[in-house]
Amino acid sequence: MNEEEELSLLEPLADAEQKHEMTHLWVVSYSDFMTILMIFFLMLFAHRLWAKKVAWETKHAAQLRAARESQKGMVERLARLADVDVQAQRVDIHLPDALLYDAGKAELRPSARALLAGLSPELAAFGGEIVVEGHTDDRPLGAHARYRSNWELSVARAFSVIQCLSQNGVKPAHLSARGYGPYRPRVLNDSPEHRAENRRIEIVLLNPNDSRGP
Repeated sequence: MNEEEELSLLEPLADAEQKHEMTHLWVVSYSDFMTILMIFFLMLFAHRLWAKKVAWETKHAAQLRAARESQKGMVERLARLADVDVQAQRVDIHLPDALLYDAGKAELRPSARALLAGLSPELAAFGGEIVVEGHTDDRPLGAHARYRSNWELSVARAFSVIQCLSQNGVKPAHLSARGYGPYRPRVLNDSPEHRAENRRIEIVLLNPNDSRGP
């Protein structure tokens, strides 16, 4: 077999090898293209999620700012009518019992009804839970008292307040009453002045974004 015949036999093998290399290069190029395309779509998807997150956080921050401004205005207006204490997750409105009731009774005085009517528009606009707490001092009630204990008296007084508030436009679904009797004093019951401070109604406005109770 001469050299020309050998070359003629090798030509088909060379062509086949060249075609195989071309096919291999095409597959590699296609694979690289699909990988780049997949990365592009993943980046596009991630950017869309990020944009949504940024938009939500911006909207949420604006809502929080608006809520804080609204609460600040509400507290300023309430402070003109009562003693207001602002805490992290709640706003406390303190009302001494001498302003609201006669001794040993739970019926609101006419002046107390007028005061609660003045507070009601702000409370009606509040979006969170409103808890009315009744508190007394530690002195036992008299033998002929209508209520069997200070605890019972504190509950009745808190209930009279939520009744008045609901009659003045505060939604009953936002209201609840609690009576603590003498068991949560602000100060020691060691003087007439301190006992007077402990006899009180507290209207507690709970942060609408906080799930914990008072």
